[in-house]
Amino acid sequence: MEIAFNKTAFKHSVSKADIEWAITTAVYEKPKEGTTDTFLAVGYSRAGNPLEIGYREFDDGSYYVFHAMKCQDRWLKEAGIGG
Repeated sequence: MEIAFNKTAFKHSVSKADIEWAITTAVYEKPKEGTTDTFLAVGYSRAGNPLEIGYREFDDGSYYVFHAMKCQDRWLKEAGIGG
């Protein structure tokens, strides 16, 4: 899986390695309303901290990550894993 990053993905000081881990082991994914290629994923950092990741998925299976941060309680609750 190829993952590209917008610089905004690092705005909240989440590392590239943690984003890659969280997106490839995501426990919840939700398409953005009105789209078929933009998603919010909930996954965990390598240290086990919950993260929310915003990304686009292209037809070739590659990802373009534009958002990553500590997961908000509302997404944990929606994912059924806390909140």
